[in-house]
Amino acid sequence: MDHRPGTCRPACARPRRGLPGQPTAPPGGTSAAAAAAAGHATLEVARRPVAAIIPTGDEIQPVGSALRPGEVTDSNSLMLAAQATETGAHPLVSDVLPDEPDMILAEVRRLAQLAGLVLVIAGSSAGRHDHTAAILAQAGGLAVRGVAVRPGHPVLLGYASPGQKQHGETAPPVPVIGVPGYPLAAAVIFELFAVPMLCALQGRPLPDRAWQRAELACDWTSSPDVEDWVLVSLTPAATGSRAGATVVATPGRRGAGSISRLMRAQAWWPIPIGEAKFTRGEHIDVLPIPGAPR
Repeated sequence: MDHRPGTCRPACARPRRGLPGQPTAPPGGTSAAAAAAAGHATLEVARRPVAAIIPTGDEIQPVGSALRPGEVTDSNSLMLAAQATETGAHPLVSDVLPDEPDMILAEVRRLAQLAGLVLVIAGSSAGRHDHTAAILAQAGGLAVRGVAVRPGHPVLLGYASPGQKQHGETAPPVPVIGVPGYPLAAAVIFELFAVPMLCALQGRPLPDRAWQRAELACDWTSSPDVEDWVLVSLTPAATGSRAGATVVATPGRRGAGSISRLMRAQAWWPIPIGEAKFTRGEHIDVLPIPGAPR
Protein backbone atom coordinates (compact mmCIF):
# COMPACT_ATOMS: atom_id res chain seq x y z
CA MET A 1 0.00 0.00 0.00
CA ASP A 2 1.25 3.46 -0.91
CA HIS A 3 1.38 5.61 2.24
CA ARG A 4 2.14 8.88 0.48
CA PRO A 5 -0.23 11.69 1.47
CA GLY A 6 -3.28 11.93 -0.78
CA THR A 7 -3.17 8.43 -2.25
CA CYS A 8 -3.90 4.91 -1.12
CA ARG A 9 -2.91 2.06 -3.44
CA PRO A 10 -4.51 -1.23 -2.42
CA ALA A 11 -2.92 -4.53 -3.42
CA CYS A 12 -3.74 -5.84 -6.90
CA ALA A 13 -7.02 -7.74 -7.15
CA ARG A 14 -9.26 -8.91 -9.95
CA PRO A 15 -11.63 -6.04 -10.76
CA ARG A 16 -15.25 -6.62 -9.90
CA ARG A 17 -17.21 -3.47 -10.30
CA GLY A 18 -20.40 -2.65 -8.42
CA LEU A 19 -23.55 -1.22 -9.87
CA PRO A 20 -23.36 2.42 -11.02
CA GLY A 21 -24.14 4.72 -8.11
CA GLN A 22 -24.06 1.91 -5.57
CA PRO A 23 -21.64 2.45 -2.66
CA THR A 24 -19.06 -0.29 -2.17
CA ALA A 25 -18.39 0.56 1.46
CA PRO A 26 -20.41 2.07 4.33
CA PRO A 27 -20.36 5.88 4.43
CA GLY A 28 -17.72 7.22 6.78
CA GLY A 29 -15.48 4.14 6.67
CA THR A 30 -13.97 3.53 3.24
CA SER A 31 -12.69 -0.02 2.85
CA ALA A 32 -9.49 -0.43 0.83
CA ALA A 33 -10.38 -4.04 0.13
CA ALA A 34 -13.86 -3.19 -1.16
CA ALA A 35 -12.44 -0.39 -3.29
CA ALA A 36 -9.82 -2.72 -4.78
CA ALA A 37 -12.46 -5.34 -5.57
CA ALA A 38 -14.50 -2.67 -7.34
CA GLY A 39 -11.55 -1.88 -9.60
CA HIS A 40 -10.18 1.25 -7.98
CA ALA A 41 -6.36 1.46 -8.02
CA THR A 42 -6.16 4.69 -5.99
CA LEU A 43 -8.30 6.39 -3.36
CA GLU A 44 -8.62 9.98 -2.24
CA VAL A 45 -7.80 10.14 1.48
CA ALA A 46 -7.60 12.89 4.07
CA ARG A 47 -5.58 13.16 7.24
CA ARG A 48 -7.63 13.32 10.42
CA PRO A 49 -7.38 16.98 11.45
CA VAL A 50 -6.21 18.07 14.88
CA ALA A 51 -8.47 20.47 16.79
CA ALA A 52 -6.40 22.18 19.48
CA ILE A 53 -8.31 23.45 22.52
CA ILE A 54 -6.85 26.04 24.91
CA PRO A 55 -8.85 26.63 28.13
CA THR A 56 -8.01 29.98 29.76
CA GLY A 57 -8.98 31.94 32.85
CA ASP A 58 -7.66 32.53 36.37
CA GLU A 59 -10.87 31.05 37.78
CA ILE A 60 -10.82 27.90 35.61
CA GLN A 61 -9.48 24.77 37.31
CA PRO A 62 -8.75 21.29 35.90
CA VAL A 63 -11.34 18.55 36.33
CA GLY A 64 -11.01 16.95 39.78
CA SER A 65 -9.59 20.04 41.48
CA ALA A 66 -10.87 21.17 44.87
CA LEU A 67 -12.65 24.42 44.03
CA ARG A 68 -12.43 27.57 46.11
CA PRO A 69 -15.12 30.29 46.02
CA GLY A 70 -15.28 31.85 42.57
CA GLU A 71 -13.51 28.98 40.78
CA VAL A 72 -15.04 26.87 38.02
CA THR A 73 -14.25 23.39 36.70
CA ASP A 74 -12.98 23.23 33.12
CA SER A 75 -15.97 21.41 31.62
CA ASN A 76 -15.89 23.28 28.31
CA SER A 77 -12.73 21.48 27.18
CA LEU A 78 -14.42 18.11 27.67
CA MET A 79 -17.50 19.24 25.75
CA LEU A 80 -15.56 20.71 22.81
CA ALA A 81 -13.23 17.69 22.67
CA ALA A 82 -16.26 15.40 22.40
CA GLN A 83 -17.76 17.58 19.65
CA ALA A 84 -14.45 17.55 17.76
CA THR A 85 -14.30 13.75 17.97
CA GLU A 86 -17.88 13.46 16.68
CA THR A 87 -16.84 15.62 13.72
CA GLY A 88 -13.96 13.29 12.87
CA ALA A 89 -11.15 15.39 14.33
CA HIS A 90 -8.50 14.51 16.92
CA PRO A 91 -8.80 16.83 19.95
CA LEU A 92 -5.61 18.14 21.54
CA VAL A 93 -6.36 19.85 24.86
CA SER A 94 -3.84 22.14 26.57
CA ASP A 95 -3.45 22.66 30.29
CA VAL A 96 -5.58 25.46 31.70
CA LEU A 97 -3.75 28.77 31.21
CA PRO A 98 -4.13 31.84 33.46
CA ASP A 99 -5.17 35.21 32.09
CA GLU A 100 -1.62 35.98 30.97
CA PRO A 101 -1.56 37.24 27.35
CA ASP A 102 2.05 36.25 26.69
CA MET A 103 1.45 32.66 27.84
CA ILE A 104 -1.71 32.32 25.75
CA LEU A 105 -0.03 33.84 22.69
CA ALA A 106 2.88 31.41 22.98
CA GLU A 107 0.47 28.46 23.23
CA VAL A 108 -1.54 29.62 20.22
CA ARG A 109 1.64 29.87 18.16
CA ARG A 110 2.87 26.46 19.35
CA LEU A 111 -0.40 24.70 18.56
CA ALA A 112 -0.72 26.44 15.19
CA GLN A 113 2.25 24.30 14.13
CA LEU A 114 0.45 21.10 15.16
CA ALA A 115 -3.24 21.65 14.47
CA GLY A 116 -5.61 22.47 11.63
CA LEU A 117 -7.86 24.51 13.93
CA VAL A 118 -7.21 26.23 17.27
CA LEU A 119 -9.97 27.03 19.78
CA VAL A 120 -9.24 29.49 22.60
CA ILE A 121 -11.88 29.22 25.33
CA ALA A 122 -12.94 32.45 27.09
CA GLY A 123 -11.46 35.93 26.88
CA SER A 124 -13.49 36.86 23.80
CA SER A 125 -15.59 39.61 25.40
CA ALA A 126 -14.44 43.17 26.07
CA GLY A 127 -13.70 42.99 29.79
CA ARG A 128 -10.49 43.84 31.63
CA HIS A 129 -9.23 40.24 31.52
CA ASP A 130 -10.40 39.45 27.98
CA HIS A 131 -7.21 39.31 25.95
CA THR A 132 -8.06 36.93 23.09
CA ALA A 133 -8.77 39.61 20.47
CA ALA A 134 -5.37 41.25 21.01
CA ILE A 135 -3.70 37.83 21.06
CA LEU A 136 -5.19 36.88 17.69
CA ALA A 137 -4.09 40.18 16.21
CA GLN A 138 -0.52 39.42 17.33
CA ALA A 139 -0.60 35.75 16.33
CA GLY A 140 -1.74 36.46 12.80
CA GLY A 141 -4.93 38.42 12.38
CA LEU A 142 -8.42 39.11 13.74
CA ALA A 143 -11.12 38.93 11.05
CA VAL A 144 -14.42 38.98 12.96
CA ARG A 145 -15.27 40.29 16.42
CA GLY A 146 -18.81 39.35 17.37
CA VAL A 147 -21.65 37.82 15.35
CA ALA A 148 -25.44 38.16 15.42
CA VAL A 149 -26.01 34.87 17.25
CA ARG A 150 -27.43 34.19 20.71
CA PRO A 151 -25.89 32.60 22.67
CA GLY A 152 -22.39 33.13 21.27
CA HIS A 153 -22.34 36.79 20.23
CA PRO A 154 -18.78 37.57 21.52
CA VAL A 155 -17.08 34.95 19.30
CA LEU A 156 -13.78 35.89 17.64
CA LEU A 157 -12.66 34.57 14.25
CA GLY A 158 -9.07 34.94 13.19
CA TYR A 159 -5.93 33.09 12.26
CA ALA A 160 -2.41 32.32 13.43
CA SER A 161 0.71 32.26 11.27
CA PRO A 162 2.75 29.14 12.22
CA GLY A 163 5.92 30.57 10.69
CA GLN A 164 7.40 27.13 10.02
CA LYS A 165 8.53 25.93 6.62
CA GLN A 166 6.93 23.09 4.67
CA HIS A 167 8.91 21.88 1.64
CA GLY A 168 10.61 25.25 1.44
CA GLU A 169 7.36 27.24 1.64
CA THR A 170 5.77 29.16 4.47
CA ALA A 171 3.03 27.14 6.17
CA PRO A 172 -0.48 28.47 5.54
CA PRO A 173 -2.32 30.36 8.30
CA VAL A 174 -4.30 28.24 10.78
CA PRO A 175 -7.85 29.34 11.67
CA VAL A 176 -8.41 30.30 15.30
CA ILE A 177 -11.78 30.66 17.03
CA GLY A 178 -12.14 32.63 20.24
CA VAL A 179 -14.92 30.65 21.90
CA PRO A 180 -17.11 32.33 24.53
CA GLY A 181 -16.71 30.83 27.99
CA TYR A 182 -20.38 30.15 28.66
CA PRO A 183 -21.09 26.46 27.91
CA LEU A 184 -24.19 26.91 25.74
CA ALA A 185 -22.50 29.67 23.76
CA ALA A 186 -19.45 27.44 23.27
CA ALA A 187 -21.61 24.58 21.99
CA VAL A 188 -23.44 26.80 19.48
CA ILE A 189 -20.26 28.44 18.19
CA PHE A 190 -18.60 25.07 17.67
CA GLU A 191 -21.60 23.87 15.63
CA LEU A 192 -21.73 27.04 13.52
CA PHE A 193 -18.02 27.62 12.85
CA ALA A 194 -15.80 24.72 13.97
CA VAL A 195 -17.83 21.93 12.36
CA PRO A 196 -17.68 23.44 8.82
CA MET A 197 -13.93 24.08 9.17
CA LEU A 198 -13.15 20.56 10.38
CA CYS A 199 -15.29 19.01 7.63
CA ALA A 200 -13.50 21.13 5.01
CA LEU A 201 -10.13 19.96 6.34
CA GLN A 202 -11.30 16.37 5.82
CA GLY A 203 -12.61 17.08 2.33
CA ARG A 204 -16.10 15.94 3.20
CA PRO A 205 -19.51 17.63 3.26
CA LEU A 206 -21.20 18.89 6.38
CA PRO A 207 -22.93 16.24 8.51
CA ASP A 208 -26.42 15.41 7.32
CA ARG A 209 -28.36 16.72 10.30
CA ALA A 210 -31.79 15.12 10.69
CA TRP A 211 -34.14 18.05 11.28
CA GLN A 212 -37.43 17.24 12.97
CA ARG A 213 -40.81 18.92 12.70
CA ALA A 214 -42.30 19.78 16.11
CA GLU A 215 -45.35 21.50 17.55
CA LEU A 216 -44.56 24.48 19.78
CA ALA A 217 -45.85 24.00 23.33
CA CYS A 218 -46.24 27.69 24.20
CA ASP A 219 -46.12 31.21 22.83
CA TRP A 220 -42.54 32.40 22.32
CA THR A 221 -40.85 35.71 21.56
CA SER A 222 -37.34 36.06 20.18
CA SER A 223 -35.18 39.02 19.25
CA PRO A 224 -35.43 39.63 15.48
CA ASP A 225 -31.90 41.05 15.39
CA VAL A 226 -30.05 37.78 16.10
CA GLU A 227 -30.08 34.13 15.11
CA ASP A 228 -31.48 32.75 18.36
CA TRP A 229 -30.55 29.17 19.36
CA VAL A 230 -33.08 27.93 21.90
CA LEU A 231 -32.86 24.62 23.76
CA VAL A 232 -36.07 22.59 23.73
CA SER A 233 -37.31 19.39 25.32
CA LEU A 234 -39.31 17.00 23.16
CA THR A 235 -42.34 14.93 24.19
CA PRO A 236 -44.66 12.78 22.04
CA ALA A 237 -47.52 14.73 20.49
CA ALA A 238 -51.00 13.92 21.78
CA THR A 239 -53.43 12.02 19.59
CA GLY A 240 -55.34 14.44 17.43
CA SER A 241 -52.64 17.09 17.31
CA ARG A 242 -52.05 19.01 14.10
CA ALA A 243 -50.77 16.87 11.25
CA GLY A 244 -47.10 16.92 10.40
CA ALA A 245 -45.57 16.86 13.89
CA THR A 246 -45.07 13.79 16.05
CA VAL A 247 -43.44 15.65 18.96
CA VAL A 248 -44.11 18.74 21.05
CA ALA A 249 -41.22 21.15 21.69
CA THR A 250 -41.05 23.02 24.99
CA PRO A 251 -38.46 25.84 25.09
CA GLY A 252 -36.27 26.11 28.17
CA ARG A 253 -35.46 29.28 30.02
CA ARG A 254 -32.90 31.61 28.49
CA GLY A 255 -29.27 31.82 29.57
CA ALA A 256 -25.92 30.60 28.30
CA GLY A 257 -24.13 29.50 31.46
CA SER A 258 -25.64 26.16 32.52
CA ILE A 259 -24.20 22.95 31.09
CA SER A 260 -26.93 21.00 32.90
CA ARG A 261 -29.57 22.62 30.69
CA LEU A 262 -27.76 21.28 27.64
CA MET A 263 -27.68 17.81 29.16
CA ARG A 264 -31.44 17.82 29.85
CA ALA A 265 -32.51 19.14 26.43
CA GLN A 266 -33.24 16.99 23.38
CA ALA A 267 -32.87 19.52 20.57
CA TRP A 268 -31.88 23.02 19.45
CA TRP A 269 -34.40 25.36 17.86
CA PRO A 270 -32.39 27.79 15.69
CA ILE A 271 -34.60 30.83 15.05
CA PRO A 272 -33.47 32.78 11.94
CA ILE A 273 -32.82 36.50 12.04
CA GLY A 274 -36.00 38.47 11.37
CA GLU A 275 -38.39 36.02 13.04
CA ALA A 276 -39.65 37.09 16.45
CA LYS A 277 -43.13 35.94 17.51
CA PHE A 278 -44.42 32.37 17.58
CA THR A 279 -47.74 31.03 18.84
CA ARG A 280 -48.60 27.85 20.70
CA GLY A 281 -49.35 24.98 18.32
CA GLU A 282 -47.25 26.45 15.52
CA HIS A 283 -44.98 24.03 13.67
CA ILE A 284 -41.24 24.62 14.00
CA ASP A 285 -38.11 22.79 12.83
CA VAL A 286 -35.70 21.60 15.52
CA LEU A 287 -32.24 20.04 15.37
CA PRO A 288 -31.94 16.96 17.63
CA ILE A 289 -28.80 16.88 19.79
CA PRO A 290 -26.69 13.73 19.20
CA GLY A 291 -26.73 11.45 22.22
CA ALA A 292 -29.39 13.50 24.04
CA PRO A 293 -31.72 11.68 26.47
CA ARG A 294 -35.02 10.56 25.01
